[in-house]
Amino acid sequence: MVGLTKHFGAVVALGAFFPALISAQNTTAATTAASTFYLDETQTQFSVNIANDSSDVFIYFTSPAYSWVSVGFGDKMADSLMLVMYPNNNGDNVTISPRYGSGHTEPAFTPNVAIDILPGTTVNDSMFVLNARCRNCRVWPNGFLDPKDTAQPMIYAFGPGSSLYSDSQSAGLKRHVRYGFFTMDMVAATGTGRVPSQSSAISGVTMVGEMVKDHDRASFAHAVVGCLALFVVWPLNVLVAGFFKNIKIHVGVSVLVMALLIVAYALGGVASAQFIRSKSFNSPHQILAFLSLLPILLLSLLPIPSLSTLHAKIPRLHGPLTALAFLLLVLTGGLGLGLASQTRAIILIYTAIALIVCVFIVTVQSCIRRRGSAYARSQGGPRRGSGGDEDDDRNYMLGKMEESSRSTSSASLGGAPPPPPAYGMPYGGQFGADGGQYQYQQSQQQQRSPYGGGTMPGPQYLLNMHPGVPVQVSRM
Repeated sequence: MVGLTKHFGAVVALGAFFPALISAQNTTAATTAASTFYLDETQTQFSVNIANDSSDVFIYFTSPAYSWVSVGFGDKMADSLMLVMYPNNNGDNVTISPRYGSGHTEPAFTPNVAIDILPGTTVNDSMFVLNARCRNCRVWPNGFLDPKDTAQPMIYAFGPGSSLYSDSQSAGLKRHVRYGFFTMDMVAATGTGRVPSQSSAISGVTMVGEMVKDHDRASFAHAVVGCLALFVVWPLNVLVAGFFKNIKIHVGVSVLVMALLIVAYALGGVASAQFIRSKSFNSPHQILAFLSLLPILLLSLLPIPSLSTLHAKIPRLHGPLTALAFLLLVLTGGLGLGLASQTRAIILIYTAIALIVCVFIVTVQSCIRRRGSAYARSQGGPRRGSGGDEDDDRNYMLGKMEESSRSTSSASLGGAPPPPPAYGMPYGGQFGADGGQYQYQQSQQQQRSPYGGGTMPGPQYLLNMHPGVPVQVSRM
């Protein structure tokens, strides 16, 4: 009987203890001072606790596992302290990166802000969950966190849907696709230092406007214009050069290619200034882009007459320089996709298109080499056919000789007379000045004669050969 009484007393004591324990837990949770931002559209929660017994700031942060999610202390990106969250290299936990903003560019990682990852941080069901303590994050260059401010300006942003997996706190980020603003009551968030609890209720937060959609227009336009120049207009120009007789069309399309490349380079400079990895212009993509300018510049200088006539081989550089420029630009574009952190599928599509265009251009140029370009054939230039280059050159020279003969005949029928030979010696003999002048005048009279001045006998000579035979000179 005594033992039963003791057991009954223990049960009663336990029954009284558990409600007290539950009540204490609820009281603790309820007394954790925090201000909570909650975005129902993405189920994103960001809660802040300002410790009143230290300079620490406790954070609870949860959001869908986009490539990255960030919240910043400040009214704009410039001079703000941003906390960027993305998956680690294995995808099973969170990498938190404190960064300083410097304008409408990618924020830069700072080692001056220390963040301690606390238990409970994980990636669960495609959701980031972060429990953290931030040290040295109340003051930063050109900004500070005021515990007495009831409307601390805040910003938030979401990266694109493609995932970023990295353990590095300075990993490169793609431009955000959405962002917005809100204010947070720091007075309500000040209390005993603890990690706030999960909640879907907004507390101490005022939303400022709607969430804004954003686009990386400069990078997109840079890629589109560059691909248009390389994979559409460039092969079209090869066709024009090979199969159109009007060289002006080829020149016009070449100018269009140059204009598109200039626009692509300009857009690339604008896009490069937005990201830390490209601000210094020392990436392989940018270095190769600068090297590509050399053959492009030489191609634009080759048509200058004073340069093309310096040596016979200079015009022949057009083909090799064109091939070199195209190859460098294609490689530059491929490296640019890697620099922009594009997906593997997009890189493979670009590679396939580049190979198809290369095969097409090589095939067309082979046909042009075999039969000659339409413009060269229309100008009487040599054809590169099955007869060999020597026969082609011989035919070309014969055609040039015929043209020269026709021009000589037209000159003899009324054109300007040729200049007198040097030293008055038209035939290379030893004549004096008077004799040379006499011979030259006779030569001019023969050229001006309507009956020619060549080796065929004239009508007077025929009369002397056949005396007594009437010859009507007027009918000859």
